[in-house]
Amino acid sequence: MPTLEDVLYKLPKARVFTLVDARDAFLQCKLDEPSSYMTTFWTPWGRKGWLKLPFGVSVAPEVYQRKQHELLMGLSGVEPIADDILVVGCGDSDEEAECDHDAKLLALMVRCRQVKLRLSIKKLQFKVTEVRFHGHILSSTGLKADPEKVKAVLEMPHPSDVKGVQRFVGFVTYLAKFLPRLSEVCEPLRRLMDKDTIWHWLPKHDAAVREIKQLVTQTPVLRYYNVSKPVTIQSDSSQYGLGCCLMQEGQPVAFASRALTPTEQNYAQIEKECLGIVFACQRFHHYLYGRDNITAETDHKPLIAIFSKPLLTAPKRLQSMLLALQNYNLKVVYKPGPEMYVSDTLSRATASGTHTRSMHEQHAVCSLQTEQVDVEHINQADYLNVTDQRLIQIRQHTDRDGQLQALRSVIMMGWPDCREETALAVREYWPIKEELSVQNGVIFKSQRVVIPRSLRPEMLARVHSSHIGGEACYRQARDTLYWPGMQSEIKDYVSKCTICNEYAIEQQRETMMSHELPMRPWQIVSLDLFQCNGCETASLVSVGAK
Repeated sequence: MPTLEDVLYKLPKARVFTLVDARDAFLQCKLDEPSSYMTTFWTPWGRKGWLKLPFGVSVAPEVYQRKQHELLMGLSGVEPIADDILVVGCGDSDEEAECDHDAKLLALMVRCRQVKLRLSIKKLQFKVTEVRFHGHILSSTGLKADPEKVKAVLEMPHPSDVKGVQRFVGFVTYLAKFLPRLSEVCEPLRRLMDKDTIWHWLPKHDAAVREIKQLVTQTPVLRYYNVSKPVTIQSDSSQYGLGCCLMQEGQPVAFASRALTPTEQNYAQIEKECLGIVFACQRFHHYLYGRDNITAETDHKPLIAIFSKPLLTAPKRLQSMLLALQNYNLKVVYKPGPEMYVSDTLSRATASGTHTRSMHEQHAVCSLQTEQVDVEHINQADYLNVTDQRLIQIRQHTDRDGQLQALRSVIMMGWPDCREETALAVREYWPIKEELSVQNGVIFKSQRVVIPRSLRPEMLARVHSSHIGGEACYRQARDTLYWPGMQSEIKDYVSKCTICNEYAIEQQRETMMSHELPMRPWQIVSLDLFQCNGCETASLVSVGAK
């Protein structure tokens, strides 16, 4: 079944609409004999069966949609969904749109007469600038919320039990595409729907219902997506949620938000920001896939460096996200937080769950789905030659290391915009800030563990336990370990090793190779070949000659 999203991208210049309805839609589909037998039912006069497609059959909408699509195939500007047929007149002016509409409507009438598709005159909406279509208002200015649904929300009484809360929130969620702050306001009501929560209606719940009704009266008008215009996606993350917005020429086309899972809430800030871009691209996949001129705006400046560096230099979790973004032709740019007002609001007003809907989505499955990137189960320790006991030891010492505690806090909350604003304790980590991440309380630099200061002497001793040279020790250590100045400390440790100094073999100078002096000229000659002015030249010299 097509959805409203499958139609909206075709309406960037829509100005005139006509909506026609098929009369007794299902009853226009004849059944073959085997299908007719399957509709048999008992009556006082014996068994009867339907000769045409009856109402109430579960597959009837899909069967009718397929037949109607086949009958109207090839008609430009004619969009059938279920028994509704929308005719759209597009143009840069009202006159141009009206001429386009009349031609399309005439073509539809001719086709309906040819295929004997009967229409209902009672439900005809002819040549209007606004039309109600599948729960939304299509207009020449954009997509609007249905006033009848807004009125229904305003007239709903306050819930008196859990099921009442579920009905209220479920109905309001239908308008969530127009309400960026809905999830934030609904938070007290969502807690009432938890299984472990005892029903207790409080003044804050009354306030939430009143605020939701106030928001419903302020729904915006959304722009239609235009395939010929550049696309901008804004994404942002907060401590508990992600927000993104699809925009064209500064106007919102679609937006979405979702809550972070408990695991995702422990991500470093740079990982949350990158996850926000991945979420935006996957949510708006049907708008972004296969096209150019896509700009991704983020307010996290360190993320720009991640996209400009080789993939292998990023931490494992970020590598998975960056690989997922290879499907899209993105240009990631930095934009200050105060200018990211749309996505910043969404990330702080998140939907309660991992499944979100865009402005144009109805309660139906989109025709184009994308596979979610699973980054929650990426464990950095799986890629290291380190035992679990050693990781526990490193985490315990990290918890007692004041510098690494400050570093861990900066990684989780986000780095400042410039080095001078960074705390002195962690400033030496500024050059590698894009490569740092935290998992299970342990700090990682890409795939290497950041070692607390109290464990560094032990690590130096273990690295040099076989008493190999300084360069060899460093090559062995750099695969797993990291701390600032590690290379110089290893070389210094090796140079002071008593055993190495005791048994080291001193490097003897090679003796000079000499020959006897010749007794006469040309007794011994030296020959050399070289190029001079592009010519091969041979030089023959008598040894000992002056």
